[in-house]
Amino acid sequence: MAWDDEDFNEDGLSPEENERVEREMREKRERLHNHPLYLKADEIFHTVHTMSETLEQEEREMYMRSLLESAMMLAPKFAGAMASESWTVCMQNAAIMRYHAQYLYASTSMLHLMSGVPEEYVKVLRTELKDFRELFRAWVKTFKNLEDEGIEDEWGLFSRD
Repeated sequence: MAWDDEDFNEDGLSPEENERVEREMREKRERLHNHPLYLKADEIFHTVHTMSETLEQEEREMYMRSLLESAMMLAPKFAGAMASESWTVCMQNAAIMRYHAQYLYASTSMLHLMSGVPEEYVKVLRTELKDFRELFRAWVKTFKNLEDEGIEDEWGLFSRD
């Protein structure tokens, strides 16, 4: 059964139960923050942020704003999927993550030429995105272990049928 914050009432817990819940929450948080995909998403964000810092303000706004936005989406969407334990939410968040990672990768093609971002940074980002894709593919394979929670996708995109 998935964790439901609305049902949680720590007032009714014994000190031992409260300690157990806090330990479980701490372990979940540590698992998330130590997960290779989360760590790689964080690396990607820091690389894009560093790239943006090499540019003048006008170039930064012109070329880097959308890249920073995409880089910022990866870790939170992963965290949301991991916390949900829902096949549907995992699929939805994975699709969003894939879109933003693909956007970042495609944007690197002309980034050095158009913006003046050092070529070394572009190479590092492309390598990080390739690594992210491999970790992502391994993570998505774990979705088959999630239960079908019976959420109907009104758009028909995420259906196990």
